[in-house]
Amino acid sequence: MKKIALQESLSCGVRKITESDPKIYDLIVIGGGLAGICAAISAARLGCKTALIQDRPVLGGNSSSEIRVPVGGCGDFHAWGKETGIIEEIITESKMRRCIQMTGLTNSMWDLTLYDFIKQEKNIDLFLNTSCRKAIMKDRNQIKGVQCVQLGTEKEFVLQGNLFIDASGDGALAFSAGAKFRIGEESGKEFNESLAPERASKGTMGNSLMFEVRDLGYPVKFNPPSWAAKFPQEKDLFARPHSDKDGNVFMSGHWWIEVGFPYNTVYDNEKIRDVLLSQLMGVWDHIKNTASHKAENLVLHWVGAVPGKRESRRFTGDYILTENDVKGAVHFPDSVAYGGWFIDVHTTGGILKRQKPPEPGGTSIYEMEKRFIYPYSIPYRCLYSKNIKNLFMAGRNISVTHIALGTTRLMATCAVIGQAAGTAAYLCKKFKKLPHEIYNDHIQELQQLLLRQDCFIPFVDNEDSSDLARESRVRASSELELCLSGEESGAHCLEICRGQVFPVSETRIDSIQLYLENRSGEEKEIELHLCCAQHIWDYNPKKEIAISKAKIRAGEKGWIKFNLDTEAEARTMYWIWLDQNRHIFWSYHKGIVPAGVTPLYKNLTLWRSMPHFQGYYLMKIIPVQKPFCAENVLNGVARPHRWTNIWISDSSRGFPQWLELDFKKEISFNCVEITFDTDLNSPYNNAEVLKNPAAPQCVKDYSLFVLSRGRWKKILEVRGNYHRKRIHNFHKIKSSKLKLEITATNGSCSASVYEVRVYKK
Repeated sequence: MKKIALQESLSCGVRKITESDPKIYDLIVIGGGLAGICAAISAARLGCKTALIQDRPVLGGNSSSEIRVPVGGCGDFHAWGKETGIIEEIITESKMRRCIQMTGLTNSMWDLTLYDFIKQEKNIDLFLNTSCRKAIMKDRNQIKGVQCVQLGTEKEFVLQGNLFIDASGDGALAFSAGAKFRIGEESGKEFNESLAPERASKGTMGNSLMFEVRDLGYPVKFNPPSWAAKFPQEKDLFARPHSDKDGNVFMSGHWWIEVGFPYNTVYDNEKIRDVLLSQLMGVWDHIKNTASHKAENLVLHWVGAVPGKRESRRFTGDYILTENDVKGAVHFPDSVAYGGWFIDVHTTGGILKRQKPPEPGGTSIYEMEKRFIYPYSIPYRCLYSKNIKNLFMAGRNISVTHIALGTTRLMATCAVIGQAAGTAAYLCKKFKKLPHEIYNDHIQELQQLLLRQDCFIPFVDNEDSSDLARESRVRASSELELCLSGEESGAHCLEICRGQVFPVSETRIDSIQLYLENRSGEEKEIELHLCCAQHIWDYNPKKEIAISKAKIRAGEKGWIKFNLDTEAEARTMYWIWLDQNRHIFWSYHKGIVPAGVTPLYKNLTLWRSMPHFQGYYLMKIIPVQKPFCAENVLNGVARPHRWTNIWISDSSRGFPQWLELDFKKEISFNCVEITFDTDLNSPYNNAEVLKNPAAPQCVKDYSLFVLSRGRWKKILEVRGNYHRKRIHNFHKIKSSKLKLEITATNGSCSASVYEVRVYKK
């Protein structure tokens, strides 16, 4: 590929750069937020020469240190829901580098980590401080190039490409190209959405400015500027909490300092920032100078200058995702990504509507349940333009309704959407086809390629015919039995219904014992309900298969037995729940949670998991269950879902532990891909994690061996691993067996592996 030759000329005092020998990129990505980053990395790793254009000096978009909104997604509301793929790889690395990625506290080490990931890709040309000004069209329905302006260098130039991904949020390129789009609220009638207003409007969610507070240890006065808003009373911040239950002020920014409609979030961007700054200073004036907020020693340490934006244009694809799709968790044949954050649509007007809550879902449990959703699929048809043939969308500008945007806009969700779009762009290059043709002709190949890149697509399994491991037999040095009878760490009251999901490997459940306490002065009877689950997020009490009652004496604390004597379907997820009783407490253990085990609770009508609880309710199942067998690494899924899908070694056997793949005949291969366990039930990032950044379950030291002339021969050795997905390429080898030997983890007493793949490239 020829290098760009730049020629400089002066015209009206503006330095213009023209290209005498222009480079034509396979893919141009507009926007360096997490969606754009993951799109660019995915395409580049697959061989696409890619340009990434970002209009700020740092990468990360809303997650950057300029804006400081933390990464959120499915894992915030659903145990075992954390996104994998490139975003998991980035977050894992950021933890090891002690990046802070929290509301109002994000540091520049996060920006640097993102920058490093991009710079490591030889197929990516990065253009920072570069604004996409205009699409250069090949014809009415295809883009040829992007007219750019680079701040600081005073350069104007055009980048040419075959394919384009608009991940800019506002859709600067897509809008300029004439892509069909929507903005504002649809009426409830248009898509039969219960949460949509009766009438359509141009109302959008707003932008927010973050801040950070420091405690100096001595009193500090704050004199607000004359242009600061006024909040003289607590009622002026209705439903906008700014201190904890003990009255201590939150030390980081408030998302509810939000301004959008009646302003246009694109054209009135500068005005919105000014209004936001006025509101922020007014809120701080209220905290410092009204009532008692324990803020005498607090001082503003940092105030954002770049608002974080939630909503503007949404570009129309061949499908528009709706409220009913995400609530119903519809299984699309072209699913390529997933989400799970609740339908988080904010009050139009934000903080300017002082007497309204910042979001309707925060006003009551009832309102929250109307917006709560379980993990759902996102179809590929939402990721490309309906009328611009070579244009993809990624991030918050994909083809969704205003209501569905409330859940798809979260950054971890945008990241997996971006990876899907970048991977699809590679297939367009490979087959010389346009985005919509991938849907028609190559959607299964796209799904399989995403799975190989460690993405998760609900109900899509590994069916890669080139994966040689799928035809092998596997055995292991040991296998862990399910044990949920750890040391008691505390107890939860059954003032609400509580339950737990768990895997069943056998064909019977004879009895279940729970560690309960009756804190009343009289005997109590409690009822246990056993239900079958299609997957770990299926908490449907209508699938009840058995009920058992047991009595607990006054003051009794210990193992209470519930006889069930019922047949079970092997290799299936089940769950139990207990009726409400404010006198009964169920004990739990805080520590590593076995894969697939999920504590539950119920408010009103919906059952929910407790993500990041990092514990499980104490229970014993008879007969003993063995759900972590070696065969799991070949079953086509690399995370808990319809099954545990993981091999875990017996913790009492120590190390080394091993997995052995028998191909039944001598084969030739030169690539082994392994998926380890980085705890998909853990938080995305917080201060506690930063103290111990590596997941204890993750394999640290391991080696690969092949059988050669009747003896095991080591072909590689790895020390100090902390990542989930590891790909090892080497010179072609012929062998009938492959062994993975594990000698240490990052803290766990068991070795854990989700998947092993073997390829001949």
